[in-house]
Amino acid sequence: MLSFEDFKGQSAHIGQLKADFSSHAFVHAYLLCGPRGTGKRSVARLCAMAALCRGEGDKPCGQCGPCRRILSDTHPDVHTVLPEKSKQTIGVSVLRDVLAEVGVKSFEAAAKALVFPEAERMTPAAQNCLLKTLEEPPQDTVFFLITEQPGALLPTIVSRCRVIRFHPLSQQDCERRLIALGLSAQDARRRAHMAEGCVGQALAIDEERLALMEKVTGDVFSVHRSSDVLSVVNLYKDDKERQKLVMDLLETAVRDIMLEMAGKASMEEGCYAQQARSYARTVPLSGALALAAKITRARMMLASNVSFASAFESVLLKISEEYARWPW
Repeated sequence: MLSFEDFKGQSAHIGQLKADFSSHAFVHAYLLCGPRGTGKRSVARLCAMAALCRGEGDKPCGQCGPCRRILSDTHPDVHTVLPEKSKQTIGVSVLRDVLAEVGVKSFEAAAKALVFPEAERMTPAAQNCLLKTLEEPPQDTVFFLITEQPGALLPTIVSRCRVIRFHPLSQQDCERRLIALGLSAQDARRRAHMAEGCVGQALAIDEERLALMEKVTGDVFSVHRSSDVLSVVNLYKDDKERQKLVMDLLETAVRDIMLEMAGKASMEEGCYAQQARSYARTVPLSGALALAAKITRARMMLASNVSFASAFESVLLKISEEYARWPW
């Protein structure tokens, strides 16, 4: 079982959270914000467990009835607030139903917790409904608002929460955490590198994604001339399920190319094809920066409903342009 100690390198507030919840001295609302995979939801669960734990000694014990029920997502006093089926947003009706349950006496007679794993999904009406409750919060009830986009929440909601900011770990700390979780040193190094220090993201990476990184970088950085572009576009234009992932992987690869150029990292640590390493040795930093800007532009094109083929083609043409400027 995870413990608060596992997140000490994550936020300066972790120790205070443990003390507050173990002694039942918590505030009524917390906003846990930061990149995906940095432990926000796990910390919220640990806090709820500490508040409801009936074990002796250090809390949460992980062994008592309340702890086990929270770990299995079956505790009646811990509510996870999600959109209704087939809907993308959390509407006001969902909030009203959950808040009505909060008004009922707690099952364990200790505390109640409401967890919003994607708080940014609340509609404005739902947020206003929640705001009224946060202004006059029920006794012994704690709200955990978890989000990667705190700017999507009303400033009045943020002002009524204790804000806990999460951040990616250094690659070394991420590697150590992954090794502690049972990964081999080599696998931990590869995953920490790709996930940019986010332990949760690193754990979600599977062998298929590692193999795809090598394939994508091999295909993309084999484009030395504009005449090479179309054949590579055709490899991915119909693979709709993985098109966003392809752009994500390419963005990560360009980041690492720039780090290698700056002498801050080695591409040998990642699952990169030889063609990507060759680009890093052939093209100067200005070329990598231009490519990074082009990928950002391609993402904007995709967000504006431009076809993936067109956006991807623009990136590949930039690569061929840079190769044309420098001997290879």
